[in-house]
This record gives sequence, structure tokens and C-alpha cells, in this order.
Amino acid sequence: MSKANNSKNTSGNSKKGLGIKGKLIIFILPLVLAALVAVTFVCTYMAYKSQIEQTTATMNASLEANNNMVDSELENIRKAAIDLSIFVSKTYKDASMETYKAVFSDMINQNDLIIGSGIWFEPKVYSGESRYSNQEYVGPYWYKDGDDIVEDWQYSNADYDYFSQEYYTDAKAMTELKASITDPYFDPASSVVMASCSAPIFNEGGNYIGCITVDMSLDTIAAVISEIKVGNSGVAVLTTADGTYIYTQDAEKVQNAVKITEDSSPISAVGEAVLSNESGEAVFNSGSDGKTNVYYSMVPEVGWKLLLLMPQSEIFHPIYIMMNTAIIILAVAAVVCVIVIMTIASGISKPIKKVQKFAQELAAGNFTIDKIDIRRSDEIGQMSDSLNVMYENNSGVIRNISKGSNQVNESSDRLSDVAMNLLDNFANVHTSMREVNDAMTSTGAATEQVSASTNEVNDSVQKLTDETNEIRKEVGAILKRAESIERDSQEACDNAIEIARIRGEELEAASKKAVVIEEIGTLANSIAEIASEINLLSLNASIEAARAGEHGRGFAVVADEINNLASQTASAVEQIQGTVAKIQEAFKQLDNSAGGLLAFVKETVTPDYEKFIEIGQQYGSDAKAFGDLTEQTGEMVRSISVAMDQVNAAVSSIAESANVTAGSAAEVTDTVENVNEMVEDISQMAESQQDVSSNLNEIVNAFKLDITPLEGAQSTDEDSVSES
Repeated sequence: MSKANNSKNTSGNSKKGLGIKGKLIIFILPLVLAALVAVTFVCTYMAYKSQIEQTTATMNASLEANNNMVDSELENIRKAAIDLSIFVSKTYKDASMETYKAVFSDMINQNDLIIGSGIWFEPKVYSGESRYSNQEYVGPYWYKDGDDIVEDWQYSNADYDYFSQEYYTDAKAMTELKASITDPYFDPASSVVMASCSAPIFNEGGNYIGCITVDMSLDTIAAVISEIKVGNSGVAVLTTADGTYIYTQDAEKVQNAVKITEDSSPISAVGEAVLSNESGEAVFNSGSDGKTNVYYSMVPEVGWKLLLLMPQSEIFHPIYIMMNTAIIILAVAAVVCVIVIMTIASGISKPIKKVQKFAQELAAGNFTIDKIDIRRSDEIGQMSDSLNVMYENNSGVIRNISKGSNQVNESSDRLSDVAMNLLDNFANVHTSMREVNDAMTSTGAATEQVSASTNEVNDSVQKLTDETNEIRKEVGAILKRAESIERDSQEACDNAIEIARIRGEELEAASKKAVVIEEIGTLANSIAEIASEINLLSLNASIEAARAGEHGRGFAVVADEINNLASQTASAVEQIQGTVAKIQEAFKQLDNSAGGLLAFVKETVTPDYEKFIEIGQQYGSDAKAFGDLTEQTGEMVRSISVAMDQVNAAVSSIAESANVTAGSAAEVTDTVENVNEMVEDISQMAESQQDVSSNLNEIVNAFKLDITPLEGAQSTDEDSVSES
């Protein structure tokens, strides 16, 4: 039996699969690498989206800021034209041309964009000076000439006929007081891009009596547009509503009034899209430089289009750097993972190999080996300690079984010999009564020895029963520890889920508080409107001061200071609006980061706890299986005890019969037949006991034990048998 088991163990050991190191590298390393690649891909994709969103937000913010700047400058021109129209409508009957020159000169000097302004009266309307009364054309025009303001009347005649000019007819067609700006045009004489703003003049009855024109140079706006730099190579372009360039880096295109849709450069591919939409994005292929993104929006009221051009190579340059860095980190992480996995696998496989070798020896029935020596505080160390305890307990149990088996075997042999001798001697009972008495005497002695041996076997069986009960208690303790592990893991899992829920509620509450930032933006817009009103009031104050002449100079200084204060307020409002946008973006990033952290708790931490719970459940199942095995061993021990009780009862019966026979020889003859039947029963019991003993020997022989045979007891029993 032992050789068969050893051969099975040897064949089982020869079938070796992948070790822990191999499995960790083959199964875990690809997963780790796949996870790293996935993380790299996701991070790159998120960075790509974030870069696009950030670039779009930056471009839109720049467009809005510069559009507001252009619109603010144009609005100042429109307000100036309207203010002059109001002033003229109230003074055209009594104000002199000198008064108008002073007011218009002051307005021209205060605004760098304005290069000239004029009044164009209807025929025979102006009566402020008698020399101009009842004249057909009264149209003074004032313009800058260096530091001086020149008054020009060359357009106030029938040859020019300002009544037929577009600015005049447009103003005359207006039914309410407002100002309109014509599309810019390039003036070859002055080599500047110009535009005109016109506003109608109405008298007290609401009748049209002329118009105001304010000519402006767009060089200042073009200079501001030229200084717009987004990133390292982003540039700006400004066009009219029909696509004619107001500013581009190629000055010849501005001078030649080239339209974006007719441009020979690749930007013409997006010209139609830019002109047909108020705002948006477009992409065109710029040749060797790759693709270029175009972000555009419309300047309010005038319909001009402001474009920001940014090469994609610059937009995605941080992404390329991040990708290269991520690839390097991925390679380093792969090498580190291999090293860490090999180190961890070595730390796990070495003690497991010791445990495996120890378990194989125990499985082969070898209880002569030393206990396993693994000094660890983790599950492997606990498993080795449990194996050592099992080794000690089972070794003692098997030694006791071995001793009891030998004694039962020896007693069975002796009992069988006695039964055979009795059967042989019963043939001569009738001829020799003395021999019967002697035989019965020997039988009594033999039964006493058998009874003594049976008692020894019972003692061994009782010890085996005690050992089995101890094992059952240990199994119960193991099962309780497994249940405790499972319960603690479940509590930790529930705590992790509760923490994730609480943090999610806190994040939602913080997001609601971010609405305060939008209220700040609303307040900033209100402040901007107030600053605009203050600017208008300052201009009206300047006009009134000009009318007052020398007495109004001090008031004009105050008006200038108010105007400067309004400009500073508008600039501060723009900074507040920019800061509000940045704070909103920071809240958005905080929301995304906290959401990623909550996703990590829900998708990674919780499944790890669930695996821990499954390990505790498996630990309990193993303990239960070991308890079932112990219960089976107890059943076997109880069966042996019952059999030994039967043997003991039979031996007692033999002893009683022998005493009765020795006490009364006369009764021996009458009961010979009965005794003969009893002897046959004893022979059958002896054979049955030999079978039980053989089974015990086969079981015990499968184990290697340091057990010294009981030679003294065996020789004594053999002597008693030979005497019988």
C-alpha cells in the first residue's frame, strides 16, 4: 500500500505546470501593461479634449475681449456723432462757426481714432451767422493737420453736392437719432484705412435739418489687432462684413481691398464659412505647415469679422510632449513591474515550495520529517503554523493507532490459535477428562491474556477518540476565524461605499456654491454699463464746457478726469470678467478630479473588498471540509471501539465458561456440544478481528513513523499461546 501511494505521488509531482512566477508574468504583467496603455490612451485623449476645450475657450475669450475693444472704440465714435448732432440741433440758430470749430476740435483732439468731422446742413437751415443764411450748401469740415485743426469748406459746393453722398442720404433716411458706420476703405491719399460715421440732425419739431459725419482712421484698431498674439505663432485678421481685409499681415492685401474669399492663400478655403456665420471655428490646410485652426466672431452692429489663426502643430504640441513622456514612463513602468512581480513571486513561491514539499511528505505518509520552519505573519505563515499543528496532532493519533493495531493483531493471532487447539482437543474430550480440565485451565489463562490485550486496545481507541475531538475543536476555531475575516471585510466594503456617497454629496453641494461666481459676472456687467453711462455724461460735460468758453475750462478738466475714471472702471471690469472665467474653469477641473476619485473608490476599492470577502468564504469552506474529514475519522474510531467491545464480551464469556467447566467436571460432558459451538463462534470472532486488524495495519503502514515494536509483550503472548 505504501509503495502504491509513493508511486502515485511521484507521478503527480512529475506533472508540473507554470509556477507562480510564470503565471504572474504571463497573466498579470499583460494586464498591468494593458492597464498602463489604457491609462496612457485615456490620459492622452482627455488631454487632447482638454487642450481643444482650453484652446477654444482661450480663443473665444480673446475674440470677445478684442471684439469688445473694437466695439467700444466704435461706440465712442457713434456716441460722439450723436452728441454732436444733439449739440448742433440745439444751437444751429444762434451758434457761430467759431463755436462749432471749438467743440469739434476738442472732440477730434480727445479721440485718436477721429481724423475729421463735419456738419452738413439742409439748404437755408443754418442761421447762426448772417453770412451763411439762405445759402444752399453749408457744410464745414474740420480735420487734423499735425497738431492743428484745419477748417475746410471745399466740399460745400454744387460740384461735390454732398446731398447726393451716401452718408447724407443714409442719415436722411433715418427716422430716429442714431449713428451708423460705413464699411472701411483704403484712402490712397493718406495711406490709411478709413471709415465714416454719420448721424442725422433733427430740430425741435423732429424734422431733418442735416447730418453729422465723423471720419476715423482704423490704423489704431489695426495696430491693436496686429499686436494680438495667441501662443507663439497665433495671429489675428480683421475684415469687413463682405470679407474685405481691414487688417492682415500682408499690407498689400489691405491696400488692394482683397477679400478673404478671393485671397490666393489657403485661408480662402474657409472664407465662405466665416462670412456666412456670426461666430464659429474652421480648419484649412496651410500646406507644409500642416493644418491651421480659425476662430472667428462678429463685431456688433458693424458686422466686421475678427479672426484668430492658430497652427494645430502649436495647439497639440503639449499633447505630443505628453505622449512621448507617457511612452517613456510606460516602458519604465513595464520594467519596474517585471522586477516587482519577480521579487514578489520569489517571496511567495519560496515559502509555498516549502509548504508544498512538507505537504507532499505528509501526503506520502511520512511523519518522520521535521516541522516546517516559515517565519511569516501573513496567510502563508498562518497556513504553515496550521500544518505544523496538524502534523503534531495527526502524528500522535497515528502512533496510537499503530500501537493499538499491533496489539489487536497479536491478540487476534493468539485467539485464533487457541480456538484451533480447542477444536482439536474437543475430539478427545470423551476419552480423557483430565486433558479437558487441563485444556480448560489453559483456556482460562489465555482468555485472561486476551482480555488484557483487549483492554489495551480499548485504551488506544479512547485516546484516538480524544485526539479526534481536539481536531474537531481546532476546526471550529478555524471556521470562526474565517467568519470573522468575512464579516470584517464586509464592514470595510460598506464603509468604503458610505464614504464615496458622502464625498459625492459634498461635491454636489460645492458645485451649487459655484453659482456665486456667475452673480459676480452679472455685477461686473452692471458696472460696465454704469461706466459707459459715466463716459457719455463726461462727453456731454465736455461739450457744455466748450460752449461755456473760458468759464468752462475748469469744468472740462473735471469732465476729462471723469472720462479717465470711466475708462479705468471699464478696464477693471474686463479683468474681473476674465478672473470669473478662470474661477469657473477651476471649479470645473475640481469637479472632474473629485469625480475621478469617487469613480476610483467605486470601481477599484469596492471590488477589492469583495474579493477579500470571497477569500474569507473559501477559507470557511476549507475548514468545514476538514471538519467533515475529522468526523469521518471519528466514525471509524467508534466502529473500532464497538468491535473491541464485542471481542471483550466474547472473551468474558469464554472465561466464564472455562471457570464453570473447571469447577464441575461432570457437567463438562453434558455441555461439550455447547462448548464446541462456543469455540466455533470464538474462531469466527477471531477471524473477524483479524480482518479488522489487517485493515488497521494497511492504513497505518501507509505512514512512516518512529515507533518501536512492543517486543516484550509480544514474546510473552507467544509463550502463553505455546503453553496452551
